[in-house]
Amino acid sequence: MLKKSLICLLLSMYLLCLPALAYTVDDIEWKDGADKTGTLAWGGTLTIDSYVIKAEDFNAEGFVSISISRNNQVKAISPLRVGETLTYRDTDSGNDIKVVVDSVTLNIDSWTGNMKDPKTAVKVYKRAYPKMKIDISTDKDTYDPRYTGSSIITATINIKNEGDAKAYNMDVEIDSCGMEQTSGKIKYSFNDVEEDEVLEPIVVKFKASEYWDQTKIDFKVTTKSKDINNQIHSHDKIKTLTIEPVVELIITKTIAKEIYMDKAVYVSVSVYNKGIYSVSSATVTDSISEYFELQDNTNQETTVSFSQGETKADLFKYTLKPTKTGEITIPATTATFTGPDGKVHTFKSEAPKVKVNGPNIVLTKTISPSSVSPGKEATVTITVHNQGNKDASVTTAESMPSSVSFVSGNLEFKEVMKGGKSATYSYVIRTKETGEVKMPATTATFIDMEGFKGERISNMPVLSVVDPEEQTSASLSDNSQSDTPSSTSGSSSSTDNTVTNSDDTRVQPGFEGSLMIFILICVFAVIKRREQ
Repeated sequence: MLKKSLICLLLSMYLLCLPALAYTVDDIEWKDGADKTGTLAWGGTLTIDSYVIKAEDFNAEGFVSISISRNNQVKAISPLRVGETLTYRDTDSGNDIKVVVDSVTLNIDSWTGNMKDPKTAVKVYKRAYPKMKIDISTDKDTYDPRYTGSSIITATINIKNEGDAKAYNMDVEIDSCGMEQTSGKIKYSFNDVEEDEVLEPIVVKFKASEYWDQTKIDFKVTTKSKDINNQIHSHDKIKTLTIEPVVELIITKTIAKEIYMDKAVYVSVSVYNKGIYSVSSATVTDSISEYFELQDNTNQETTVSFSQGETKADLFKYTLKPTKTGEITIPATTATFTGPDGKVHTFKSEAPKVKVNGPNIVLTKTISPSSVSPGKEATVTITVHNQGNKDASVTTAESMPSSVSFVSGNLEFKEVMKGGKSATYSYVIRTKETGEVKMPATTATFIDMEGFKGERISNMPVLSVVDPEEQTSASLSDNSQSDTPSSTSGSSSSTDNTVTNSDDTRVQPGFEGSLMIFILICVFAVIKRREQ
């Protein structure tokens, strides 16, 4: 008997913990604000979801007949005054809807007593639902297992029912992302959570997992609860945390931030194993900028192993000399190794910048025109450009082949060139010999206020000297060869006529000049005879 009574008691307690399966209209919690509002004339309708609200009729006593239909079937209808409601429980779809009459305007004519264009303003409410607001706070956003105490994640979870209805039988689940739980639980259950109720904070602790690369994990909290109709409502919140790797190779590349053009700069590369595990066979690769010259005979790659916390100082050390001025980026040094996870892990140093000061003289030599006839003139132009950031006194020297004669212009240049500025000078030459004349390079010497000096040379342009008569003869010869029949024996008469006609129309070189001289002699003789 006692056993049977105990079972009945437990069953009764269980049933009390469940939401009512056959709840009444009085049990429903409605949303705080209307889901839809509207003004309906006689026969007017308002649609919300699959429900149609219609003003069926009005009467002079201030009643309006309101109906709720679904699928062209009237589900509820009632005459209502201002402030009264019509409620419909749709047990098939699990929805509840309420219509509240906000105002009724009859517009009764004082003479006839008839209504003219009556209207009603209504508000439509749907059943309210629970809605959980979840806040996750952790003591840090980034955790580093390489430091004592930095691998324990303490999470505080706050939950509030911000919905307009009570939640029943709510479960809270915490996704630990595979981390080891050290305190608290990952599942919690609550019977009822009232509207606007705030739960006691949930505190849980985990040990951060170990990764060989920096990893971001999504710490997730999910709530699942039921409403009065046993519908399940799920809400979740994610907070992203950063977990540092268990091993990180810190590469330090040291170089002066500013140097002068004529100075060499010292480079040093060191590697530190910032980790809690050893690293075997790490490949460290270095490289230099194209704007520096390596002054030492050193390797740019090496393979080394690191124990926990070990530093390899001066793994690379060498000197560089700049070849141009300006701010130059030094390439980063990289280190790679294969971890126990089978993945290749890569680490890089910073890419330091070096400001190289000093003048940087660049000479450019051109000839215009690049092709002339014998005895014709051509202009040689030299551009002196200081591409550096320091002033320098520049002096140039010119030389010419023996076949070229100087006509006019400047054969020397001496000037203080400002950083970033350029200047030009030119001279005119002439040559009678045909062929290609390669102009010697222009040589420039410079010195700045710091005593930095050097020498630069220009390119060597080529001047083509071509005799137009030889060019014409060669062209005519080519044309003659192309007009001559390929066979000289057995030629037809038509072929002979073609060759003869071609010769008749060809004018020999110099004929026009001889004819002009003959005409001038004749004119002179006539004038002389008249004077006698």
